[in-house]
Amino acid sequence: MSEQVLVINDLPGVAKVAGMSNLPILEAAQFEVALLPTLLLSTHTLGYPGIVKHYLNESFDAILAHWKDLDIQFKGTLTGYFADSRQITTVIDYLDSVDRAMPVIIDPIMADFGKLYAGFSEDFPEKFRKLVKYADIIVPNLTEACLITDYPYSDDLGPEDYPKIAQKLCDLGAKNVVLTSVYQNRDKREGETGYYIYSEDSKPFYHMHEKEDVWFKGVGDISVSFITAYYLLGYSVKEAVIKSSDYIEKSLRHSTTVERDPKLGIYFEPIIPEFSNEIDEIRRSL
Repeated sequence: MSEQVLVINDLPGVAKVAGMSNLPILEAAQFEVALLPTLLLSTHTLGYPGIVKHYLNESFDAILAHWKDLDIQFKGTLTGYFADSRQITTVIDYLDSVDRAMPVIIDPIMADFGKLYAGFSEDFPEKFRKLVKYADIIVPNLTEACLITDYPYSDDLGPEDYPKIAQKLCDLGAKNVVLTSVYQNRDKREGETGYYIYSEDSKPFYHMHEKEDVWFKGVGDISVSFITAYYLLGYSVKEAVIKSSDYIEKSLRHSTTVERDPKLGIYFEPIIPEFSNEIDEIRRSL
């Protein structure tokens, strides 16, 4: 039986970020992907001059309305980058009209280092605040989490802050919170990074790994794709994060051993066969 997953994200023609990462990973997990682009771009927005952008405008609403008219049933929904805050309102209206049992994973891409990305309107946090109540999992960085919850942001946020921030997201309706790019021990702050996993009905959990000396754009897109795949296959959030992190580390190792423009993003294609084989075993056991 086919299983369709709705992915709402931007779609760059070149570079493995956003929808260009979501698609191959979810399809390797044997899900069919219905992609609703929020924005079409020639490349991603970091390091490439002369980017060509095409905004969907009213077509975004019309595509989602068409799928609703066709009564297409989705196994789950993954949201990423929104081109404008009106698209968030459209998605909220859509989620209000469909089966609330459908899992929703939200990656609230809008900010980093204490401020909104350039070009994002000031009402983005407010709109995400309304979207959070649909989240089975929300996967924000600390800046995004603070903006959504009105928690004071500083570069010195640490383990004493994470439970408070995560609880505020749960108060807004999120079932599970995965804070990204955090550290567990202040004395290891420069050497470790990872995830803080929180829900109201389970013990908080850290999953950490050593910081790499290299940085690639799109790691978060790949991570949330793996998390979504495993979660929709029945794994717990904790298990999904751990498995995702393992594949991220393998992908990073591949990315540092080939001659390739780092702007293209993390090179995850070599791990797809291993992931696909694991998915075969998982699905046979279901």
